[in-house]
Amino acid sequence: MSSLRPFNSPLNSVDSFQQLVDNFFGRGNLPSLADAGFNMPATDISESAEAYNISAELPGIKKEDIKVSLHDGVLAIEAESKSEHEEKGDKQIRTERRYGKFVRRFTLGNNVNEQSVQAKFENGVLKLTIPKQKE
Repeated sequence: MSSLRPFNSPLNSVDSFQQLVDNFFGRGNLPSLADAGFNMPATDISESAEAYNISAELPGIKKEDIKVSLHDGVLAIEAESKSEHEEKGDKQIRTERRYGKFVRRFTLGNNVNEQSVQAKFENGVLKLTIPKQKE
């Protein structure tokens, strides 16, 4: 059984509560954290006997705007997407793309080799390989 679990930040709890309220009372006009610019990239995590493999979708984000850190078994992925919108007198009809800064954290445990993380960023997908320590 894997010891990998999402980091329980207060923002995750508030957003989950917002979803419960929305489901019970209907969406209404109340903004959620996502509406306020909190972006959480879709993330896939797998575990083998040797390593954790993590893929995170980061479309529209430049490689130099991504920060990955691993300390005391907690992996943090931080990035910021910036709006490229220019005012030209055009009327904005619809905006669905979100911009802003996010931090996503995962607790991996103490059996990871923090010095040997491998990262690759290609076509808007960040791929991390985090080796486990040899026992």
